[in-house]
Formats: sequence, C-alpha cells, structure tokens
Amino acid sequence: MDCTRTRQLAQPYVDGELDLTASLALEEHLAACAACRAQHEALRRVRAAVGAGIGVEPAPAELRQRIARQVCAQARCERPWWRRPAAWLAVPAVLMLAFATLFASLAYQQWAAMGEERIVYHINESTNPATALRNLANHVESNPNLRAVVVAHNKGIDFLLAGARDADSGDLFEEAVAALRARGVDFRVCGNTLARRAISPAAVIPEATLVPSGVAEIGRLQTRERYAYLRL
Repeated sequence: MDCTRTRQLAQPYVDGELDLTASLALEEHLAACAACRAQHEALRRVRAAVGAGIGVEPAPAELRQRIARQVCAQARCERPWWRRPAAWLAVPAVLMLAFATLFASLAYQQWAAMGEERIVYHINESTNPATALRNLANHVESNPNLRAVVVAHNKGIDFLLAGARDADSGDLFEEAVAALRARGVDFRVCGNTLARRAISPAAVIPEATLVPSGVAEIGRLQTRERYAYLRL
C-alpha cells in the first residue's frame, strides 16, 4: 500500500470501517512511513477531540409526542405482512437462507467432530514474544489436533532472528520455537519486512520459513484454507 492509498483510507481506518486485510496493509505502511503515521495520529486526535466535544440534547417533549402520534397512525394504516405482495416474494429467499444456514451448521458440526482446529496467529510487534509463545504452547497442549500457523511481520519478526533472547530470562527464543515446531506449529516470516528493514534472509532461524508478504499470507490462510484469526 502506498501513501496515496493510505491517505484515502485513513478516515475509514480511524472510524473502524476497514476489513481485516485492508487494516493490516495500512498498519504495515504506517509502521514504515513516518509522514503517513504523523497524519494518522493527527486525524485520530481530531476525531477524539470532536467526539469529546459533542453533546447530546434531548428532544423537546412536544416533538417526541408528535413523532409518537405519527408512528402510531402509520402503524394502524399499514396492512399485515401476509397481505403485502412483496412479503410473499421474499419467502423463497428466506427459505434458501434457512437451508444454507442449516447446511453450514451441519458442516461445522462434522468439522468439529473431527477435532480439527485451524488458527493463524498474527504477531506484528515485539513487546512480549515470550508471553505469546507461552499462550500458543498452552493452546497446543489443550488441543493436540490444532493446526497452527504463526505469521510474523514488522517488529514481530524479531524473535525469529538468530540469537534473539528473552529480555527477562535470557533464553534463546529459537529453543521455544523449535519445541513448538516439533509439535506441528508453522512459523512464517514476511519477506517484505526483511527487505524494508534490510535484514538478510540468512538471519532468520531455520525453524521459520519465508513468505513474500505476511499480510497476503494471513489473507490466503483465512479465505482459501479457512483458518481462524488470532493476534498474539
């Protein structure tokens, strides 16, 4: 995502109107672009200030009574739903929706009975990777049939670089990653992040694999392989 597109989507992003894929792409650009990041912060502050300054004035009692009378009068004039032609036209669509819902429910029950759980874990910051790995290990322990993929980009790749250690314990993250990898957890590193931060692919530990784009990999897993999404 470039600067022009980021600025076009800045307001919908601040208002929480973007889907997951667009939000991740925009966040990735903000992490790398100081100018767009500054504009985003300014927009966020303006929105917060406007929201704090807006008051709510109750409607006058006379207006509320007039609206209530009009609503009641309209309700009495309307025909019952079964006497409206448009309602009968909607019946086939409702039945199709009911059958689709039933089919999806049965498919989910069959999938759940198999005990398979697919989760893609997203890590895009390096605040506390040790906690994230512990939570992931607990999840694996609770469900041996878990199919887990960890996708890291931006600063979230730091714990997957050779020599990275836990700031508190001093332990190598590679050891915890190797233990999870042995239990079937896949770790994938964003190639775009490596290129942007001028990090050699050789610096990535052997337990992790490279993907061209972390955001695209998350989207692919969700849409094509039906993985649920969790951020660690």
